[in-house]
Amino acid sequence: MQFENIARMNNWSNEEKACVLTYMLRDSAAAILENLCSSDLRDYDKITPALKLRFGDTHLAELLHGQLHNRTQQAKEDLHMRSKA
Repeated sequence: MQFENIARMNNWSNEEKACVLTYMLRDSAAAILENLCSSDLRDYDKITPALKLRFGDTHLAELLHGQLHNRTQQAKEDLHMRSKA
């Protein structure tokens, strides 16, 4: 959101946003870009879905759901207490 606000204030094009974003990403976020073709690296609308897929709320919700599904109820733990764990 902050990046998009800065881009809007600077009147950046889609390609300019892609260029700045790819330059600024580091570590695991930059590694996501390795899976994109070179033409997609110049398209902000192609980069952001790839990043959201890996780091967005949808991924987090699925991860947490999986952790909850795999968790076992402890001895003497009622459902109310389990839901808070």
